[in-house]
Amino acid sequence: MGDTPRVHIQNRQRGLRIDARAVLALAARVLAAESAGDGRVGVVFVRDRAIAELNARFLGRPGPTDVIAFPTDPTGWPAGEPVWLGEVVVSVDRAREQARERGLRVREELHRLVVHGILHLCGYRDSTPRGRDRMRRREDRYLRPPGRR
Repeated sequence: MGDTPRVHIQNRQRGLRIDARAVLALAARVLAAESAGDGRVGVVFVRDRAIAELNARFLGRPGPTDVIAFPTDPTGWPAGEPVWLGEVVVSVDRAREQARERGLRVREELHRLVVHGILHLCGYRDSTPRGRDRMRRREDRYLRPPGRR
């Protein structure tokens, strides 16, 4: 089971080139550092229309959002099988807009959203100011260049 990839990427959009290797490395690093065990995640890149549909259907919120994390329930997972923590769905359109607003490269914003979603799958919550601050500190830690953590 050690040869099973920890991160699976699906690119369901054509509006932006995704550096899958960089996303895989980043996501794997976050999972390892967060002691996610042998947990697996899926990362899906979509456009605004697709994430707006998910946002309305599953969260009851109209319009697009930047990232949605869909955790799985590991209860009853087969013994010895890698556990799927869930999927992270990222809107490349929102990432592009937010990068422009924040003066960042789109890649930087995409990476932040991937880390943010994975942190949600690892149990972090941002529904309070304290939770948001904690998540932001963790995001910043993982987004620093290697050797500067």
